[in-house]
Amino acid sequence: MSAGTRPVLLDSWAARSCPVKTQNAFDPAIHLPSGRPATDDAHAAESEAELFTGSQAFADDVCTRLASAIGAVDLRATGDSERSAATVGAIGDGAPVVIAPVLPASERGHRTGSPEALVQAGRTPDGRPGYLPVIITPHAVLERHHTHAEFTWLSALDDPSPLAATLSSEQTFRSGRQGPLLQAAHFWRLLEDLDLIPDPDSPGLAGRRLTGLIGGDRPRTDDAPLVADGLVVSWLDLDHRFIRTFSRTAASGWRRRSVLDRYDHEHAFRVAVASHAADSSAGPGHEPMVSPIVVRECESCQWWSVCEPRLDADDLSVRISKAPLDIREIATLRRMGISTVDDLAAADLEALLPEYLPQVQHRPEPERRIRLAARRARLIRDGVALERNDDDPIDLPSSRLEIDLDIETSPDDRVYLWGLWVDDPDAVLASSAGRPGPYYLAFSSFDQLDDVTEATLAAEAVEWLDDAVRACPDCLIVHYSDYELVHLRRFARNFARPGSPVHSGDIAARAGHLLGSGQFLDLFTVMRRHFFGTAGLGLKVVAQAGPGFSWRDPEPGGLNSQTWWSRAVGDPDPAIRRDSAERVLRYNEDDVRATHELRAWLRGLPSS
Repeated sequence: MSAGTRPVLLDSWAARSCPVKTQNAFDPAIHLPSGRPATDDAHAAESEAELFTGSQAFADDVCTRLASAIGAVDLRATGDSERSAATVGAIGDGAPVVIAPVLPASERGHRTGSPEALVQAGRTPDGRPGYLPVIITPHAVLERHHTHAEFTWLSALDDPSPLAATLSSEQTFRSGRQGPLLQAAHFWRLLEDLDLIPDPDSPGLAGRRLTGLIGGDRPRTDDAPLVADGLVVSWLDLDHRFIRTFSRTAASGWRRRSVLDRYDHEHAFRVAVASHAADSSAGPGHEPMVSPIVVRECESCQWWSVCEPRLDADDLSVRISKAPLDIREIATLRRMGISTVDDLAAADLEALLPEYLPQVQHRPEPERRIRLAARRARLIRDGVALERNDDDPIDLPSSRLEIDLDIETSPDDRVYLWGLWVDDPDAVLASSAGRPGPYYLAFSSFDQLDDVTEATLAAEAVEWLDDAVRACPDCLIVHYSDYELVHLRRFARNFARPGSPVHSGDIAARAGHLLGSGQFLDLFTVMRRHFFGTAGLGLKVVAQAGPGFSWRDPEPGGLNSQTWWSRAVGDPDPAIRRDSAERVLRYNEDDVRATHELRAWLRGLPSS
């Protein structure tokens, strides 16, 4: 880095994010669309914008609980200009918990930022109070495991010290959710740079380098939560090797590495990328270290307008959106001269695999992944959205009463709508009398739901469906994926459980009869058995590609429907509430009509 270049300081998001973001942020020749120069502050602002909706409220609630710890120092109400000095004072006083600290940057470590909290856990080598970082994420960071959970310790929020933690025999960190783990490692290294980390050989740490995470988990042992309020601090041993990564030297092509190993590698790489991008001595237009590859975060990235022109319109990462190849897989193919869907479609896979596979062993089943990608590339090239897997006959049951079922859930996963498309030409059901053809029926609520009101709505749907099965024992109830049955079983358990606020022996019996009727058909399993979808086998894709069905709403989708429901429930404008409720119902009606049309199309396909 040449003299006069600003120091490279990376926040906790850099190591977990696309390195092209870091490159763009530090390249003085690149400007954001607004015209202002790119900065690492812009990168930080973008990272904040990418946070899960509602995460700030979750973090605030957790911090309030942490503040209940004896001796905790809560700096959230302290002015920004005063928090740095207040942090120094709290650390100097040996506060057991410091909430919302402000730490100085580390130029030698190229690190900046502050975790949500610091927890004292022993003494530094020179005898001062030592601290470990705690970060907060609304996502679950743990999963149940029974073979290698010996590195997970859990402590209550009102006594968060790892020295008071309980070793978990069943909980382990999710290796697939590395983002929060890398952020936690960033703050551990920052505290180490600042000589604030406790000596790992302090009493109680047993040589472990720990960092704390508070996720959306509520760990349980059998049916009881591990702590009263459910939320815990999960302490991760940063040296435990459980993350699968590529390895050139391992016979298998991969090794398990620790979070700290992974973080150090990713951070060092981004420091190099930033330093190269910021080096003004290289002159304008010098060759960047990294090239754009489309990943999920591109959808909300402020740099997309900078990266998009650098990508071929047929780039593999642009065109293959279902089961996409990852960054390393794409980069490996590019080095082999395969960058676009046409390149991969025309490639001789058998000749390609011996060189390709050894470089992508970080992913399980790499050969299956590249073969699926190649199949998708051929279909994209040929303009095919849906391809048969076999020539076997598609045997679909039929009945004089066929009911298509689709539920809609709120952002907190409560079922607020049970939608039905009823095809009853013989008027088996009294409600069908006088109707000229199939009709839509909905059991819905556009009020805030609790356990009781949600179950009351479910009971109405269960009663109606059970009456239909009793009236026509060979009827057909069609759904797409097991989502509807998962919720039906949940309600059946709640109705049957004594002491439950929604306990009802009659409804439990009806739900049991309905679930045991054998009249449900998951149309998704049929599609998965017989078809391959270039863009997957979601209902929106296959209903359009097969029977040519179109949703009336220009933006159909489950996540969008949750937004509409929220407006229907809470918008202050009654017209918006009414229009949003109608939009949800229209969308749900199209969902059940789509499975009806898809089934008719499947039945009309010629037999081989």
